[in-house]
Order: sequence, then C-alpha cells, then structure tokens
Amino acid sequence: MRILQMILFVAVFLAVLCGPVVLAARKLERRGFPGARRWLRVIVPAQLVLALGAIVLADELGEHALPLLIVVTTIATSVLGAATLWLMRALCPERLL
Repeated sequence: MRILQMILFVAVFLAVLCGPVVLAARKLERRGFPGARRWLRVIVPAQLVLALGAIVLADELGEHALPLLIVVTTIATSVLGAATLWLMRALCPERLL
C-alpha cells in the first residue's frame, strides 16, 4: 500500500509541476508560436531540478512544515515555468525559434 501512495504522490507532483507549462506550450502553438514545444526540453528539467533542490535544501535545514513547503514550492515552480515560456514568446524574435 505504501508503494501505491508513493507512486500517486510522484504522479501528482509531476502533473502539478509540468502540467501548466505543457498547457501553455500547446496554447502558444495554437497562437502561432512554432517553437513552444522546443522550449519544453529546457524548462521542464529546470523546473524539476529547481523544485527538488529547494525541497532537499529545506529538508536539510530542518524545516518543520515540510509538506506545506513541498506544495508551495511545486506550485511556485510550475507557475514560474509557464511564465518563462510566455516571456520567451514575448522576448525572442521569430527567427531564433
């Protein structure tokens, strides 16, 4: 039973972490930004490293509200990844994509 809980936790973690940036990429592709999915190769691993690094650092520092910190870090990193993708659309000229 414990293994199923861990699998469910990891699935929810990855869905919350990567879901918004993937949806933003799909939306940007529909709006005529052809390079949106290419940026996912950079943004998704960066999100994963940032979120896991912050969680491990908080655990090493001995934070008492670790589950809350995991949830907040995951959501904040997810929003940051989607915002980065939208900013890349605004800042990068079409010829660089």
